[in-house]
Amino acid sequence: MVGQMLGGRYEIIAKLGSGGMSHVYQARCTILNRIVTVKILRSELAEDKDFVRRFQVEAQAVASLSHPNIVSIYDVGEANGVPYLVMEYVEGLNLKEIIQREGRLSPAEATNLGVQVCAALAHAHEKGIIHRDIKSQNIMVTAAGRVKVTDFGLARVLSVPSATVTHSGTVMGSVHYFSPEQARGEESGPKSDLYSLGVVLYEAVAGHLPFQGDNPITIALKHLQDTPPPLRRENPAIPPRLEEIILKALAKDPAQRFQSAREMQQALSDGSLLSGEESNEDDMTRELRLPVRKRRLRPVAVVSLVLFLLLVVAGGAYGWSRWYLQGDNVTVPQVTNLTQDDASAKISAAGLQPQIQQVNNDKIAAGTVVSQYPVVGYPTKKGHTVVLSVSKGPGSAWLPNVQGLKLAEAKTTLFNSGFRVKENDQETSDPNTPPGTVISQDPPGDKNWTGNSEITLTVSKQPGSTSLAVPSLLGQTVDQAGATLTALGLVLGKISDATSLDYPQGMIASQDVSPGTAVQPGLVVNVVRSSGPGPQAYHMPVKMEVHETGEVKVVISDVLGPNRVVYDQVHYPGDTLDKNFELYGSGDIQIYFKGTLKESHHEP
Repeated sequence: MVGQMLGGRYEIIAKLGSGGMSHVYQARCTILNRIVTVKILRSELAEDKDFVRRFQVEAQAVASLSHPNIVSIYDVGEANGVPYLVMEYVEGLNLKEIIQREGRLSPAEATNLGVQVCAALAHAHEKGIIHRDIKSQNIMVTAAGRVKVTDFGLARVLSVPSATVTHSGTVMGSVHYFSPEQARGEESGPKSDLYSLGVVLYEAVAGHLPFQGDNPITIALKHLQDTPPPLRRENPAIPPRLEEIILKALAKDPAQRFQSAREMQQALSDGSLLSGEESNEDDMTRELRLPVRKRRLRPVAVVSLVLFLLLVVAGGAYGWSRWYLQGDNVTVPQVTNLTQDDASAKISAAGLQPQIQQVNNDKIAAGTVVSQYPVVGYPTKKGHTVVLSVSKGPGSAWLPNVQGLKLAEAKTTLFNSGFRVKENDQETSDPNTPPGTVISQDPPGDKNWTGNSEITLTVSKQPGSTSLAVPSLLGQTVDQAGATLTALGLVLGKISDATSLDYPQGMIASQDVSPGTAVQPGLVVNVVRSSGPGPQAYHMPVKMEVHETGEVKVVISDVLGPNRVVYDQVHYPGDTLDKNFELYGSGDIQIYFKGTLKESHHEP
């Protein structure tokens, strides 16, 4: 494969390894000139067309994930009848390699890792995507300490719950990370991912896995009935609260685990966790300190489990993919853009279970299905769940004050904050305001307002001179650029598309007349619109101790727009602001307290 070209753009550079489902290569995208990872499905699996179809549908669904802690899927293609995935290339080591090389992690390192994995899981779970194969090998760590979770959702296509199966049918390391429900062959859910993350965190702080055995069946039985050895008995440096969190994630009963990845992330983010300070005794800690009675399986359950795992070993990925397509199978129907009631009825009529989650959406009417997962056409079993994201209308957003800004900058600022600008902006003469500057806005800014509302701007008239200065259109949409030029007496000309690493898809990336150029009215300005992938998102941690009551505001200026208010909240003495914010491309992040700038950072 080395030296070959896939899809006319991906040049294979080197082989990185092989897994149960695919061969993995490092490649170069010749169009964007960037290094990527390519996973090519094994040829024996590619012969099963139904398997390939499910592989492609699942990959396309997972490609919708966009999060700094998730390895992105860039492209899905096919070469000589064999499907492949193009993914973000992560330069670093996986967690298993780190533990093998350097030993166990410190509590602080493990906590930081857990917070980032929880953030990735929360993002995916909220979109209805379950990982099903969380393990140390699937958690990449960059040299800068950024965690990247890979292979999201792709375990589903194997139909073996979270099992890594080689082409010869051998069950490998994933059984060490099985949840009890996965070991029983039941459907995986969000809490299965949390259990597997509990195993990962246990391994990280202990330096070894909680359950060992001579064969997969022995290990699976231990997940079902054994209690993990106490962490602090072998490593007293582990904070009690961290041990409690890990053991809660490892509860045999899913109902006794964290209710969501967000809840587990909040627990790991507790500032007192690593300081030696105990949190107040709550239901969670009381529950974890109760002695756990070892549950023994009845003989019939042991026999069933043994048969199940032997079937996995004997059948392999191909056999299980064929098994999955037999029996009471149904195809997920199309229900997006239907009302919640109609969509639920259609899902139920297909023999599936609808699960509703409410989301803000400023374009889809409240009560209407925005998206669904699994996607339409996906083959699944009767009784399985289909997650329906239902619009609850636009949420509130911070309306910035754009008075005093140039019209183009004001429009960009409002657009990036989630608002629309009335096209026929009012103009008036104001000797105290420079021409082309916003005099006032309706409604006024600096307050929360209904998202996607239309904002009317009153703008100072242009001078009577025949010479005009070309504005910067960078970062605007085509509609905004057209409105900006029209307001100045200029004309938007040819619009072409090109890849851009500096501006998100749909935004103007360049213009043929430089900003500030003096021109005559009626000049045509041609622009290039970004077709993606856009700038890299930087994860910016902000930590600030508050010693008196006051408003804390975080403002970001980047390629998405200047002066974006991403955080505004009143804090009280003793509070700590400890959050991560996303900055796209090069830009600045500023922290204000009671209207006074306290910190300013520029990245990168």
